[in-house]
Formats: sequence, C-alpha cells, structure tokens
Amino acid sequence: MIRHPRHVRIGNRRRGGLWWRIPLVLVLWILLAAPIVVGVVAVITLRDYAAGLPATPNLEAWEAAAPRTSVIVAADGTLLAEQPFAVDTAHGHEVGHRIPVTYGDLPRRMIEAVLAAEDVRFFHHGGVDAQAVLRAAWDNYRAGRVVSGASTITQQVARNLLPKQIGYERSLRRKVREALLARKLDARYSKQRIFEVYVNHVFLGAGAYGVAAAARAYFDRPLAHLDLGQTALIAGLAQAPGRADPYKNPDAARARRDEVLERMARAGFVTRAEADAAMRQPIELSPPPLRYGTVAPWLTERARREIEESMPDDYARGGLAIETAAQPVLQAEAERLARAHVTKLGKGDDAGPPELAAIIWDHQTGYLQATVGGRSWGDSRFDRATQACRQPGSAFKPILYGAAIEKGVITAGTPLRDAPITEYDPDTGVYWKPRSGHRFRGAVLAQDALALSLNPPAVDVLDRVGAKPVAALARRLGITTKLADVRPMALGASCVIPLELAGAIGAIARGGRALPRTTVVRVRRGDRVLVDRASPLDPSLDPARRLDRVAATACDPGRQVLDPRTAFILTAMMRDVVLRGTGHSARTMDHPAAGKTGTTNDNTDAWFVGFTGRLVAAVWVGHDDPAHTLGPRDEGARAALPLWRALVETAEGDRAPRPLPGQPPPGMVQARVDRETGLLAAPGGSGLELWFAQGTEPTEQVGAAHDVPTNLGRVTREF
Repeated sequence: MIRHPRHVRIGNRRRGGLWWRIPLVLVLWILLAAPIVVGVVAVITLRDYAAGLPATPNLEAWEAAAPRTSVIVAADGTLLAEQPFAVDTAHGHEVGHRIPVTYGDLPRRMIEAVLAAEDVRFFHHGGVDAQAVLRAAWDNYRAGRVVSGASTITQQVARNLLPKQIGYERSLRRKVREALLARKLDARYSKQRIFEVYVNHVFLGAGAYGVAAAARAYFDRPLAHLDLGQTALIAGLAQAPGRADPYKNPDAARARRDEVLERMARAGFVTRAEADAAMRQPIELSPPPLRYGTVAPWLTERARREIEESMPDDYARGGLAIETAAQPVLQAEAERLARAHVTKLGKGDDAGPPELAAIIWDHQTGYLQATVGGRSWGDSRFDRATQACRQPGSAFKPILYGAAIEKGVITAGTPLRDAPITEYDPDTGVYWKPRSGHRFRGAVLAQDALALSLNPPAVDVLDRVGAKPVAALARRLGITTKLADVRPMALGASCVIPLELAGAIGAIARGGRALPRTTVVRVRRGDRVLVDRASPLDPSLDPARRLDRVAATACDPGRQVLDPRTAFILTAMMRDVVLRGTGHSARTMDHPAAGKTGTTNDNTDAWFVGFTGRLVAAVWVGHDDPAHTLGPRDEGARAALPLWRALVETAEGDRAPRPLPGQPPPGMVQARVDRETGLLAAPGGSGLELWFAQGTEPTEQVGAAHDVPTNLGRVTREF
C-alpha cells in the first residue's frame, strides 16, 4: 500500500497571508476619517477666526458715523464753503472730503469703470469670488511672489467696515475673517447698496474719499459731467492712489487709466474704438478753485468758527449742512459800496484809503445778513467788524443817556449844562477841554443835546448818573470790552467792538429786548437737525417749520435788558438826530431812520450806528494804525453816514417803510416842552414834542409864577 505524504498546514503562513489587509484598512480609515478630521479642524479654525465678528454687520450705522464734507450755505442756498473733515480713525488721522451719492445717481460709465478696475464679477458672486482666488493663487505661484489679489468689492467694504475686528496683519486669518464678513454682507444687503457704500468711501487720493469727491478734486465737476477717460482715471486710483496720483505721477496715472479702459473693453462695457479714443486723450486736470472767501467771506468765517468752537466733535467729523443768514447779493453790493466809499475818502491821503467795518443786521429776526470786515478779504482777513476795538466817540452817547433816563436822573426834556469844562489829567499832564463846535449854549434840553451831539451836556449827564450805571447798562446791552471809569467815558473814550455796539443799538430798536446774534440759522446732519435758531418772523420758512419755531420760541420773547419806555424815549431822541441833528443827511430816506454819529479826536475814527423799523446797521471808518487820521472834515456824518445810508437803502429795497419811533409801550405820555426851561410850553407858544415815562413829564408851565429857589448853589452848578 502506497502511502501518500500528508499535507501539513503551517499556521504562520495562514495568518501571514492577511498582512496586506492592515494597510488597506489604514488607507480606508484615512480616506474616511481624514475629511472628518479636516472638517472638524476647519470648523474649529473658522470659529476661532470668526470670533468677534458681528452676526449682522450694520452698514447704516457705519455709514452714518463716517466722516464727510461739511458745507456752509447762504440764506438762498448759495454754497459759501466746503469744509473737510479731520478725524482720528482706525486708519490714522484722516483729513479730506467725502460727498455721498446714491447708487441711482451714479453714471453707468462710473459703475462699469469701477467694476472693470476692481471686481468685474461683482454682481455674480456671493461676496467672495472663488474663480478670482484660484486665478490669483496660480499667478502668485508662477511668479514666486504676490503679484495678484482676489479681494472683491464686498471684501474691501468689509475690511473698511471693521478694520480692528478683522485685523491688520497680512495673514490667512485676516483674509478668512474678511471673507466671512463679506459673505454676511452679501447675504444681508443688495449688491447696489454694497457698491454704493464702496464708491462713497474708497480713498482716491488728493484728500478725496469717494468718487464724487474725486471728481471735484481732479476735474472740478460733478460725476455726470465726466468723460470716459476721466471716469477710468478715477476708478483706477482705488488700487494705488499714491503711486498713480495724476498730480504727482502723470505717467503712472495715464498707464493705470489705460489699463482700466482696456479692461472695460474686454468686459464689453465699451467698444474697442471708444477705449482707444479715450486712451489718446491727454490727462487735463482742473483742481477746484478756492471757494472759501469768495462769497460773504467774513460771515462765512464767523459761521465756521462758531460751529468749530461750539460743536468741536461734530465739526471735526463733518457731514454738516451749516445754514447761515448771509444774503449773497446784499453782501456783494455791500462790499462794492464799501470799497468805493473808502477809495474816495483816501484820495490824496498819503496813508492811503482807510479801513472800515460795516454790519447789516435784521433786528426783527436777529439775522446777521451782511458784514464787511475791511477793504478786501484777500488782502487782510482781520475782521474789523468783530475783532477790532475802536473808540466810538459820540456813538456811545445813546447808552449814556439811556442809563440816566433809566435811573430817573434826567428825561428827554431835562436842561443840561453846555458850558466850558476844564479838567487836568495828572497822568498825561494835559487839560481835558471837551467842546462841540465853537460856541456854548449855556443850557440845552437832553433831546437837543443828543441830536446835536453836544459834548459838555454829555459830561453833565455822566456826572449826574455816575459811571457804574452806564457801564452796567452797556454790559446788559452786550458790550464786553473794558469801560474806563473816567469822565471821558461820556464821550466814548473806551474802545468797543463794532458788532457789539450795533447789537446794543439794536436792542434799543427792539424795545429793550436783547438782539439775537444769529449768523448760523440751522445745522443739519442728513435729516437730523442739530441746531435750529430760525426766527418765526423769517419770511423764508415754510408753514410747518414756522409753526414749529413759534412753538419753540413762545416762552422766550427775548431777554429784557432795558425798560421798554426808556428804549422808546431813546428811539425818539435818535430819530431827532436824523431829522434835525448830525445825521440829517439821512432824513430823506424812504425808510424812517434813527441813529447816532460818532467821531473821535482828530477824526481818527468815524461812525454811524442806526436803525430803521426792520434793520440795524453800523459803519466804522478809520486806519488800523490810530496814528493815521482821516481828513480834517471826515467826521462821522461825512465819512460814515453816506455809506450807512447806501447800505440800508440797498438792504431795505422796495419793502414798505415802518414808522419810527412806532407805537409807544404802555405808560408813555407826550408833552410839548419849552426848549429853554424844560417846562411845559405856554398854550399857543413854540415848543418841542417829547416823550416821557408817565410821572416824569413836566407839570409846570413856562411863565407861571414859581417860588424862588433857596438852593442857588445847585442852580449855578447845573447852569
């Protein structure tokens, strides 16, 4: 029997035959688990990168807080100035202009140029352009360095929206956070809204933020008036505003412009012929002219300074519409009249034409309508209307007489001493001898003394009332400069600011109520009103706003700084200055006027300050250096009053005249007074009709028997 060999199985070989399964399982596990791991890691990383990003970015809040250009406009809407913003932002200290526009106001060519320059697929991706990312990665790989970017317009908006949250470093983390925020923006806002924000905020050089500001900065024109080449140049600046600055690097600017035009042609936005034609055009820049100071310069500067000082944060941030009371047509005519007037005065004078200050002020509304601070804003920006302090001379006398009437020490019919005065000044070693003309009248009624601008009677008034009540009234009327407590105060020896003196006389015109000094009428930021000082009497207000202002001012009729009866008496006295006194050359005006002339020693300063039923105006004429005087005949009535009259007639125009002194307040009586004694005039005799506060009028009649005074010393002191 043949035995066959037995097959022996070796256990190790059987088990060893499965060795290939282990790497297979490992490979399968890696293939299956790796995506999960990568996904988990990616999620964790994305969550880390996304930490701190807002869930719903708020474009409205960001745009509302963004700095922008402020404008100062006149009462008729004329642009007086555009003021740049100046703020500290996340990008550093920024100074520039931003003029927001809506998407609907953007020209089609500007939209296409920006798309070609920055993100041609903007309207087709979801905030991040994957195709652009792959293309940029390949370009950068081939070049061995970063030569191409892939940021979309939405990503650029995201970067500007939250620069601190996204980060400033050049890293994957920043790019991811930027992309995440861009996706959120794209999900929440329309493409048009995102595009609008971008073109309003992108920096384009020359201090211009946004395409509208750039159009002004480079070509001084609105967007709608740009040609194709200009549009492409502005769109191309977003990438490199410094390197392609057309003012500094015209060749680089042209190359970038042509690149944008080429891209527009490739994208089908323009034809090849249109692009080639635009490339052949030279770059002709037209920087905007300096508008500041070309219209109503002194009022513009006053308005700017007022807002800068009272609202510094809002002013720096910008975006304000500052509406002023300036009347451009009136202002231009005032400047023309003023230049012609002082040029005529300066003929033959070695010192040349004098300087001047002129103010036109609506005392009904409180609106400062025009001011002239000198012969020329271009030659000197020193505002003599608001910054110069000059002796007013007799133009100060209404305040003096007002204090004495208010205190009850005189009336308009009080006889005053018009006699020689001699007083030695030990500080100067000079005798002070005030006089008026070449004769003295002995005694003169207060009304006549003011009308004729007599100096000794004014000193008599000061002696009676004292300096402190005069200074106190001046303060209440708005005079802030220091008033010396000396007898020459009566004659205007202490300097005043023209605007303040005009305001004081304006308060008299308003029946003793303080005159508002309204240069800025309203300040807005968008639809939000920050300041509104409009008067309900402003004829330009629409009915709804007028009603609002009536309600807002109903409880504030104006601070009473002078008794209404005293103000009325002063108005009547100053009306006599015009009718028969030193201001008589204004008596033929169609609009009744009241006022006061003023002249200082040697005709150094000449003044006229006065008012109609609607306006108060002031004119000062003199040289900046008081060592130079005006001509020997250039007193207030000749050197200041003619210009004052011309300005007021221009401002009043053909409006209906208003009577002066107008309707008396309660508690007033009128009496005919004898001009020699101040007593009631005899029946049928001559006399002067004067106004008195009830109870202060004379009760005795001239010619009646009187007791002989026992205090003869008092009589001699007074007369």
